[in-house]
Amino acid sequence: MAGMLVVPPGQGEQHWQPQPANGWIEVLTSPRFAGAPAGFSAGLQELPPLGKIREHAHPAQTEIFWIIEGQCLARLDGVVRRIVAGTFMVAPPHVRHGFINDGGAPYRMLWMLVPAGLEDFFIGIGKPRVAGAPDPTPYPRPAETGAIELSTVFETLDPPPEAPWDTAPIIDPAVLEAIRRQAV
Repeated sequence: MAGMLVVPPGQGEQHWQPQPANGWIEVLTSPRFAGAPAGFSAGLQELPPLGKIREHAHPAQTEIFWIIEGQCLARLDGVVRRIVAGTFMVAPPHVRHGFINDGGAPYRMLWMLVPAGLEDFFIGIGKPRVAGAPDPTPYPRPAETGAIELSTVFETLDPPPEAPWDTAPIIDPAVLEAIRRQAV
């Protein structure tokens, strides 16, 4: 189809993600893909139980989310919220956001970044996900992750994220009890 990008299920560019996410992403569109529209990128991200996306913000990008499956705790602009499948969210530039899968099943969301660039981070820190190959997670974040963040679409946060919203993996799920009680 001329002028139309169609990505069948599971046919995007897939990458395993290191700690603390421990899941995978699938880039569905990116300006670097032949035939893809310019200006934004989109994909799926799946976090296993206790996987997380550390609190972060983007300097010039708006990130849009639609939650497909599961539940999580999210810290959105300083407020802890319970997020469930079907939720839609928009994080404008400089708005801090982070997610922790505190459920017993995978948490999956569609993300879109305008303008594009998040996919470059995921690819830079990830390992290609190949059908039939074993799941390599958990594996540590690459030593150069900070440099990759700053060269893509992340800003330096001041103050930095506090535990458990930082980059440390969650080992003991009991640390989430107090956060669950805070959630609105």
